[in-house]
Amino acid sequence: MKKWFFLFTLCLYSFAFASPLLERTLDRVALWQLASALGIAEEEDPLEEIQKYWPRQPNQERWEMKELSIEQKQLVLNWATKQGLFSPWKPACKKYDKALILGATTSRMQMRLNYLKTLWEEGVRFEEIVWLTGDRPLDKRVDELTDRCNTESEAAHIIWEETSLPDEMSSLPVLFVAVPMKEGGRRPNTEDTLLAFLKTAPEPCKTLFVSDQPFCGYQFAVIHATLPNAFLFDLVGQGVDSSSHPAAAAMTLDAIARWIYQENLTPKSDL
Repeated sequence: MKKWFFLFTLCLYSFAFASPLLERTLDRVALWQLASALGIAEEEDPLEEIQKYWPRQPNQERWEMKELSIEQKQLVLNWATKQGLFSPWKPACKKYDKALILGATTSRMQMRLNYLKTLWEEGVRFEEIVWLTGDRPLDKRVDELTDRCNTESEAAHIIWEETSLPDEMSSLPVLFVAVPMKEGGRRPNTEDTLLAFLKTAPEPCKTLFVSDQPFCGYQFAVIHATLPNAFLFDLVGQGVDSSSHPAAAAMTLDAIARWIYQENLTPKSDL
């Protein structure tokens, strides 16, 4: 009965938006300047052109993207650094009801758990940990643990079990949400895992989502547009070295395009 009531309530909130503890948005003036520097003409619709050229292709993973030219790469990385896209996002509060780790490649899931551990050691507290993952097959090009498990969801279990954590943190209740692959072999995305979490009928609460850069903005916007407004949410993420990935600039443009697209799904009065 409780679950049916929750699903009914979720339908009522389907056109509402979650309440972020901190407002996060991109500087649109700076964004148009970047678009212009990358060749988008002033007479064009910049939002339309960004969505046409910056995101990765359908069914293409971030690590499969081709990097920009040397000149464009430096331009994008310098711009993104100035805008804080590689800087850490810190929590707004010291206490949350749930901490939700967003699924990713194995190294990034480890990074996200490590960052959550760091926050715990700095005094941030939560009462439950939730892993939001999908059954994406592991890829030897970017994933570890391929000799021990087959999917992102399975890897999350191993990472949790084998990471050294403070005793109190390791004894918290843990929920693993694993979303099956979609039709056509497409992997679940952030929205899919969040909707799967909502189907577990959680009570409205204060939530802390954990990502890492440069994906914090995009995932913040997805959560803002998907989570019912009965929930308060915050999103944190570890900062990164912008030169640490061979396709860093292309991946950053992809993240920016997805952030802007998702942000436009949310009424501007909510941003």
